[in-house]
Amino acid sequence: MPSCLPFLLRVWTTGLVLVGLSLAASAGPPEKAQPILTIDQVRVGMKGYGLTVFHGTQIEPFNVEVVSINANETPGMAVIWVRCPDERMVFTGPVQGMSGSPIYLWDEDEEHTLGEGGKLIGAFAFGYGDTNDCIIGVQPIEQMRAVGRRATAEDRPEMASLAPAGSGYKLMAELFQVAEANALSPLTRARLDMMTKLYREITPANAQRAGALALLKQPGGSNLTLDRQDLRMLMPLGVASPEIAAVLSPTLEPMGIKPFATDPTALGGPPPQGIETESVQLEPGSALVVPFAWGDADLMGIGTVTDVLPDGTVLGFGHAMDGVGVTAMPMATGYVHFIVSLRTISYKRGGTLEMAGTLVQDEQAAVAGVEGEQFTSAPVKVVVNIEGQPSRTYDYQVLNHPSLTPQIAAAVIVQSATTVQETPARSTMSYTAKATFSGDRELTLDSADLNTGGMGAATDMVQMIGAITQNPFEKVTLEGLEVEIDIDYGMEAWQINSVRLDRATAAPGETVNAIVEFMGLEEQPFTRSYPIRIPDDAAEGEQQIVVGDAATYTQFSLAARPYLAQVDSVDDLLAVYRELLSISPRKLYTMVPTKRAGIALDGQPLPNLPGSRAALLASANPGAVAFQTPAVENFDTERLIVGGAQVKLTIQRPRGGR
Repeated sequence: MPSCLPFLLRVWTTGLVLVGLSLAASAGPPEKAQPILTIDQVRVGMKGYGLTVFHGTQIEPFNVEVVSINANETPGMAVIWVRCPDERMVFTGPVQGMSGSPIYLWDEDEEHTLGEGGKLIGAFAFGYGDTNDCIIGVQPIEQMRAVGRRATAEDRPEMASLAPAGSGYKLMAELFQVAEANALSPLTRARLDMMTKLYREITPANAQRAGALALLKQPGGSNLTLDRQDLRMLMPLGVASPEIAAVLSPTLEPMGIKPFATDPTALGGPPPQGIETESVQLEPGSALVVPFAWGDADLMGIGTVTDVLPDGTVLGFGHAMDGVGVTAMPMATGYVHFIVSLRTISYKRGGTLEMAGTLVQDEQAAVAGVEGEQFTSAPVKVVVNIEGQPSRTYDYQVLNHPSLTPQIAAAVIVQSATTVQETPARSTMSYTAKATFSGDRELTLDSADLNTGGMGAATDMVQMIGAITQNPFEKVTLEGLEVEIDIDYGMEAWQINSVRLDRATAAPGETVNAIVEFMGLEEQPFTRSYPIRIPDDAAEGEQQIVVGDAATYTQFSLAARPYLAQVDSVDDLLAVYRELLSISPRKLYTMVPTKRAGIALDGQPLPNLPGSRAALLASANPGAVAFQTPAVENFDTERLIVGGAQVKLTIQRPRGGR
């Protein structure tokens, strides 16, 4: 494969539009299939035209000329390379959103009338960015129609029952990198650190899962990726701020989707006057839209229809969305506002009109759709309360997708929070969420973040949904999400400056006071006292007493109870994650070492064992995990708590005591 192929740009684009979605009318499929030229009939120098929408819904032609043919671009897959001398194409270069534009070639003895005649050879699929000419790769139509046949085959397989193997671990690891790079709250980072470790250590339920996880743990990941992956280009996703783009990029880019910040005022509104929605059909050259979320704002991808077969099957894009084979994503009619011409890669700014069916097959050569609503979605309700602003409520439907649902849900949530204004430079964002999943499962979140422009909320939402929908045990889908966000001016937090105890020695059963010095953003340092009861089974001698915030306790929690990472079902995973989410940023936590030794056998904890007994059991069972459980107390606070410390305390029993 030529070395330049990694620089190819797959031509997709997306936008956010404020329109409602209904079912599009259908003119019915054609009586006969379009005549075609197969790859072996195409010759260098042949001329023809392509069809696409440059503005509105009108399908327009553009000139093409064949410059080369590669019959084995990848094993068994061909590409036809054509030049586009049309002035518009020379000016813009390949345009994201033209993916799927049908390309027709004339026979030598045929009259060359632009936009008329010719035979279909395939779809505009690949393009070079930042070039002085417009050269595009055409996906041969016979490869695309093969996808269409599989889309309607009687023996076609069912959708995969699980998210991609190891996707939960991959998602948590990537989110943790985002949190570290953007200095998100210590609690968000601690949660992600714990979840990353948990997913990495999940006990496989069977040998197949064990093999998949082992492959993911290899340094650098799998090396089994085919060269065809070099042709996977990025699908631009318009979002309202660089912060949202930064949160979504690490998890979406590996799936071929590139979030970028754009002006939200250019994304919304109903279609321009003059567009008759009901007259727009899916036909060769028309816009083909894939809605990811719709309602008060629509998040969508836009490409072009290549072919409509006599049985009604719609073929488009000339390349994959995520290439998973059997899928279920909505397809809709759409329109184009205009083309944004860039030196790198131009793109269509478009919008959604009406639902038209479901994409059911997603392969490297094409996507294929049929009539009917075979996809599922989940309602998402977002209430936003900004200090000084009226409360606003937004309602959406978010597509259920094995990989995309967490990120898309987070995108519309943070989009809602920043629609009216950006978060203030010094602000506190508090957010609660209730997520319901298939199987009568539920998670709730009550958290807060400081001065992160919504990045903390976005990261927590992706984590909350992805932790369950991308589990390695069984298929679980999101069934509903309710979120409330409160944004207040000022950083409502207390930083722990120091901690001391009111005494250096204490006996089990006694109480010591932790004197904590706090400092607020615009406050003088002050102290508060918190009583810590020394448990009857406290470890004796000089001990380290931990006093800290929710992040400190979260980091300490897994280290003190390693058996938490041994889960064998979705319900086990839910139980651990619920405990993790119960750790509140508005509490102060204290931890005192105890003699409570224990081991975990096959994921089941056996706590409160004598130290000698725990040691004996651990030595007799190589898979046992030893642990010690501290005594934990928590105290409600008026503000978010940040920081932590360890202080020494000598614990000794009085003379004559037992």
